[in-house]
Amino acid sequence: MAPERKEFDLYTFVAGVALETGRPFALECNCGGVVTIMPPFQDEYVICPRCESKIKMLVIEGDPGYVIGADPDGTPRLLPVQGSSKPHPDKLPPGERDVILARIREQLAVKGR
Repeated sequence: MAPERKEFDLYTFVAGVALETGRPFALECNCGGVVTIMPPFQDEYVICPRCESKIKMLVIEGDPGYVIGADPDGTPRLLPVQGSSKPHPDKLPPGERDVILARIREQLAVKGR
């Protein structure tokens, strides 16, 4: 029996505003490859030209710079929203990023009680 093929190799978040502006924007793959998204964009996924990963785009309303995710061990993490005009989470000042992550950990601790 052949191994089951995943429908998508990767997932990424895209700012809804990036699709609404009608201007091209760069979508970065984990491998460093870049796909230029050209309007009007109607597909739900793209193929990385470098590693050939099939990347599903999850559109987030508005223009957030990041969404909250977690590492496999449950540690909160800021995930970038591509096409956003806001800074990539890695570009936030370390103090600001630390405050955001600390607030998330506090909220998770309260929910866990």
